[in-house]
Amino acid sequence: MAQRILKLVRSDELRRSKSDKLIANYIERNLADIPFETARSIATRLEVSPMTVGRYLRRMGFDGLDELKLELRRDGSNNPAWQVKGSVGRLRDDNREGKLLAGLIQQQIDNLGMIYELTTAPEWQQAIDALIAASEVYVAAYQNVRGIAQYFASQLSYTRSRVQFVDGLNGTYAELLDGSVEGRVLFLHDVRRFAAKARPLAEEARRAGVKVILFTDEFCPWAPEVSDICLVVPGSHGPLWDGAATTVAVMDLLLSNIIVVLGDEVGERVAQLTRLQNVFGDFED
Repeated sequence: MAQRILKLVRSDELRRSKSDKLIANYIERNLADIPFETARSIATRLEVSPMTVGRYLRRMGFDGLDELKLELRRDGSNNPAWQVKGSVGRLRDDNREGKLLAGLIQQQIDNLGMIYELTTAPEWQQAIDALIAASEVYVAAYQNVRGIAQYFASQLSYTRSRVQFVDGLNGTYAELLDGSVEGRVLFLHDVRRFAAKARPLAEEARRAGVKVILFTDEFCPWAPEVSDICLVVPGSHGPLWDGAATTVAVMDLLLSNIIVVLGDEVGERVAQLTRLQNVFGDFED
């Protein structure tokens, strides 16, 4: 599939004008970076308008950049979980000049700014209500976001009872899927490169009557198909691997919102857990 895209951008038909050549050359030289771009970011780099990029993509046969990204995802060769994007030599030069870290900081700031839009979306309140009302909450994640999800499960357990991280090592997820208790919620965290078990788990959970909250990034092509509530955060667009700052910030805001809604109930639970920690000597005096 990547070869088909390269053949397209190298064709005379798609290299007629100056802007055609700019966009074609950019796609050809930065194909591995396209999943981390937007039409606007490409336009900014090339000093053309987003409309110019959009028209070019339509001439390629894609209804926008998302369709091009989807074809690249199907190819599977441009979507590792940890990827250093760009020339290592260039990254070293940028680091010496202070550009690399400055760019990464700005990306984190931009992403954190976008979180506000998520917190004002209907899905946000739906997620809060579901996590509070659930009879049991199960949290699942894989690979390099597993630890972040375990953190969320641990923190959520301070706000309410019956919260469990499920690792799937029993091969069945029976504790989630056995149907013995109604009103269960699965909080599934998965970002690119998407885990092979994530989608089947979401599908089986919904089949078993479990409400699915999917916390993912903008690169997930199947999110609406397998979730009842979908929380989408920006994916990585920087020159290095995916960072966790945006994800952790969203989880902390979810927890804060739940604490505000539950009020005194949280205080009572924390007091109970603190007493138990003292009984079993988990912390220094």
